[in-house]
Amino acid sequence: MWQEITLWQYQQIIPIMTKPDKEWTEIDVDYKLISILTGMTQYQIDSLPLEDLKKERAKLKFLKEDITGKPVKYIEVNGRRYRVIYNIKDMPFARYIESKVFGKDVVANLHKISASMVMPQKRNWLGRWVDDVYDASKHEQYSLDMQEAKFVDVYHTLVFFYQVYRNWIEVSKDYMTEEMVRMGMTQEEADSVVTLLYASMDGNIPQGLLPNRKISALKQYLK
Repeated sequence: MWQEITLWQYQQIIPIMTKPDKEWTEIDVDYKLISILTGMTQYQIDSLPLEDLKKERAKLKFLKEDITGKPVKYIEVNGRRYRVIYNIKDMPFARYIESKVFGKDVVANLHKISASMVMPQKRNWLGRWVDDVYDASKHEQYSLDMQEAKFVDVYHTLVFFYQVYRNWIEVSKDYMTEEMVRMGMTQEEADSVVTLLYASMDGNIPQGLLPNRKISALKQYLK
């Protein structure tokens, strides 16, 4: 089930399913997928009774099913908790750039992209979860936590965020361009930055999974 795998497992699965070695047979692919999902070695899989092997292969059918789920407010993993940032205004500009860079290889960098759009939390003296300081030097730790998180939590969170993100860029591009020019950029440089931001992740998130967001509904947040 999609709900039972980690982001790391998804990152290992997709290349095997989409770009298998031309010499692999169907059973070769299934063996590799079973190994990723169960942790069994090739030898252990080969040693399975035929009926057990058939059952393991049958379980792979979920990989052809739609990825169901919804965005979450928090991601909890390894005893730590992260609050997902959905408000574009709460994310520093530098982290947009991180997302753009990591977006060059989306699947391989999903954990890094997601680590750029969460806020680590800690418990206060009352035992309640509150936001901690986002420490850029700990980005690798945040990324590793995201890899071990539930895949569906990270995936649907990314899908939702990037739709809001792209819509926000579209409705605010004139304002953004004016601000960058005011801060010293040339008109050509400012236009290039906006174009790059809008293109970030374009075409990499399945459109059918994107929430229905109307651009006009977002304009009210732009001042």
